[in-house]
Amino acid sequence: MKLLHKKSQCCGAKIVRFGGKRRRCNACKKTWRVHPAKRGRKPKRKQPDYLKKVFNHGFRVKQLTLNSELSSDVIYKRFVSNLKHFVRQKRIVRIYGAKLILIIDAEWHYFKKELWTLYFLAIKSTDSQTVTILDPVLRQGKETSTSWENIINQLSPSIKKRIIVLISDGIRGIENVAEKNNWIFQRCHFHLLSMLQKMRGKRASTPGRLIREEIYNSVKLALSETSMRRLNILCRRLAVLAHTEGCPQRMKLTIRGFLRSLPEFRSYLDHPELNLPTTVNVMELIHSFVSKKTKTVNIPKSWHIWAIACVRFKSKFTCK
Repeated sequence: MKLLHKKSQCCGAKIVRFGGKRRRCNACKKTWRVHPAKRGRKPKRKQPDYLKKVFNHGFRVKQLTLNSELSSDVIYKRFVSNLKHFVRQKRIVRIYGAKLILIIDAEWHYFKKELWTLYFLAIKSTDSQTVTILDPVLRQGKETSTSWENIINQLSPSIKKRIIVLISDGIRGIENVAEKNNWIFQRCHFHLLSMLQKMRGKRASTPGRLIREEIYNSVKLALSETSMRRLNILCRRLAVLAHTEGCPQRMKLTIRGFLRSLPEFRSYLDHPELNLPTTVNVMELIHSFVSKKTKTVNIPKSWHIWAIACVRFKSKFTCK
């Protein structure tokens, strides 16, 4: 038989009114509120303008005290409270597209002679030029492919199952991570060319300057050459230049690594329909923004909190 009136949960007896918002059990005389109030003190009023001024408009925390009746200590405490509250909030990331591209890069810093690394991840659809930066992950120690594998495995299944391309710099072993997931791997051109640029030599008196110049130009041509015949000629020429006396040892090792992983630098030519970016420069932009905001940070936890806030305020970039 269906009950017409609700019974008390304590004794199952009849419930009667006990004021405007309270009820009472007729058996044990226990009373309770119909809509219980939240326990504890009321939360303090948040000041979201502090965060917008610092992260969007380029203010420093010290500049927030200008034209303010509050002291610098009070404003700093409120800013830190708002920053921690903002980072603790759960972030919902919606990425559209059937085929996604994962771009990764890392930034490291020493705190009290201990190395800490921030791992940055960005997601881009093959049909869009907009890149979404995910919250960075902080790990102690240097950047390794094992750490990258663990972090990538923690991605949302709805995002990971749509990833088909991995773009990264020349970190050792990262190609194995792409192979395990059956992803196309594209190496960054910028890191390779910048490394060779430093070894070119700016003075005319640099030993082997002409050879270094030829190596740099040959590598630059090999990255974009569409003719397999001319590409083979460039590769053979680079192999010869690597064994000449004017080529320094470091440049020789760079050329060998380039020739060994040449298909990974030219994945964007093998898959033109995917519109693959050839650099991770979009990650360099967020690195510079994080470095600018965390100049005075001296502990890893604060570095991580500030980095998350930077990424959330600058989460969208254009990557062609």
